[in-house]
Amino acid sequence: MATSIFHRKRDLVYLVFFLIHLPVMLAFDLTSFYPTSIKPAWMPQVRAWYYNTYGDRFFSEPPSWFTLYTLLELTYHLPLTLWAIPALLRNDPRIPLHLLIFGLQTTITTLTCMAEMLSWEELNEKQRGVQGLGGMYGGYLGLGWRMWKENSSWVMAGRRANFSIGVFMAVDCYARLDQLLSKTKGIEPVTKKEL
Repeated sequence: MATSIFHRKRDLVYLVFFLIHLPVMLAFDLTSFYPTSIKPAWMPQVRAWYYNTYGDRFFSEPPSWFTLYTLLELTYHLPLTLWAIPALLRNDPRIPLHLLIFGLQTTITTLTCMAEMLSWEELNEKQRGVQGLGGMYGGYLGLGWRMWKENSSWVMAGRRANFSIGVFMAVDCYARLDQLLSKTKGIEPVTKKEL
């Protein structure tokens, strides 16, 4: 029987992240893909409020590469999120590998977005800071790094709240994979801490 999600604290954090990420994607990030005939009137209003409050150009004048990032969210984040929610609940053994990849992808794309955002001269200090876009994009970065580190160590041994989530997730899943592979292959783990 699988260990309860409430006893797996990091997986619980990931579950909460994906439970939040899903409606944000569907109600905000991916709305540019919806046909006008089925798009609720409140969706463009939320985007307008968001832009007026935070000055996030990605949703008003996106650079050409941002369309690719949004397409990645549609074709990768959305299906992975729909898989990850029940997989985390049942403690699926494939979680570390999938979250390692997700964490790396999220870290790289969020870091790119943060670099672009920091070049926008019209943003005030609050919009750039923790209470603005810096906090929203920076949050994803940390979790992605953690996922990468935890999962990639297992591999080596055998837009937004995204950069923190991405970094944390990557580091965490690197370490998990490192521990798993070292046990199954009888090799010294790169990560010394027992998880």
